[in-house]
Amino acid sequence: MPSRRELLGMSTSSDGPNWSEFQWSRIFGFIGGVSVTVLYFWVNLFQYMSDCAAAAIGSVPVGFLLYSFSSQSWQTCMKIAVGTAIGTGLGAYF
Repeated sequence: MPSRRELLGMSTSSDGPNWSEFQWSRIFGFIGGVSVTVLYFWVNLFQYMSDCAAAAIGSVPVGFLLYSFSSQSWQTCMKIAVGTAIGTGLGAYF
């Protein structure tokens, strides 16, 4: 038996945005990436840490921003960020 909505032809969606369809994890990844980038440059970790450690920590916001702009999973983005951290840390060390 058809429902009342089906009989009257009423649509089930509202006129406003459907907030559950937004990809909140990617939005928060972008906000976190921008925040950590600003914090990274504001604090200037090269004063307080060795060059290789400060360079490696710089890949953390890159991982957040990569996750927010790509369709990759968070595991893939973090693998890329960790690989970048190891590479920049070793590059600054040697």
